[in-house]
Amino acid sequence: MKAPTRPAHGREGSTSPMFALGLLWLSTALILNACGPDYPNCENDDHCKEKGEYCLETKCAQCRTSDHCPNAGNDKCVSCQAGACVRKKGCCASNLDCAKGLKCSAGKCTAECSSDEQCPAGRVCSESGACVSASDGCAQAGDCPAGLRCQKGRCINPDGACELVHVRFAFNESVLNRGAQAAIAANTKCLRERGATATVILQGHCDERGTDAYNLELGNRRAQAVRKYVGQIMPGTKVQTVSFGKTQPLCESTIEKCWSTNRRVEFHTSN
Repeated sequence: MKAPTRPAHGREGSTSPMFALGLLWLSTALILNACGPDYPNCENDDHCKEKGEYCLETKCAQCRTSDHCPNAGNDKCVSCQAGACVRKKGCCASNLDCAKGLKCSAGKCTAECSSDEQCPAGRVCSESGACVSASDGCAQAGDCPAGLRCQKGRCINPDGACELVHVRFAFNESVLNRGAQAAIAANTKCLRERGATATVILQGHCDERGTDAYNLELGNRRAQAVRKYVGQIMPGTKVQTVSFGKTQPLCESTIEKCWSTNRRVEFHTSN
């Protein structure tokens, strides 16, 4: 009679410890792979899908490209930057995207005007490049002298009282354009509000280009042109004129923006 034999190790009906360990490892790996890393960490877009986001450099983000941003197809100013949907700085799709006094041109906010001719009827181009009412003196603080602010078309001081603005001129010109006329009208309105009865002193100034003698004469012509216009809209006003030529610049940089500041007539009143 033969002795009973043991079943061979690892055959059907038995499981080896190594095999069982391998199954456990595989099951764990499948579970971990199905769950993915903890949010906001990611390996692919599927790990961010629940939040409606995209995987960007192992982190879930609002976008990876501009196409992922809402309304990107209709708004050229929408952009994906560092995983967030933002509007491109300085970009505009319409005038509504621009601040007051600016317009949208070729996707950028630019000055509304550079000359009176670019403004609608009854409006003039202010120093800041905004179309304002011909009876107003300013559109924003940039149209007023330093220390003043623009409120309802008037340059006012911190106490809320109106202040006299400078009348600006084009290069080598003493002719009053609509912007200059608007400034004079604003000044005469301010003088009435003040109840001023003293003599108005008009000081003519020029930029640095040209000889001293020529600029003294040009400054005088500018002051006289303003004096004539003041007489038309505020008859009986006592007015004196003086020219300083190029001797009292407000700005000394050799750029047009600075030169345009120096080409002016200032209003002053005697004590």
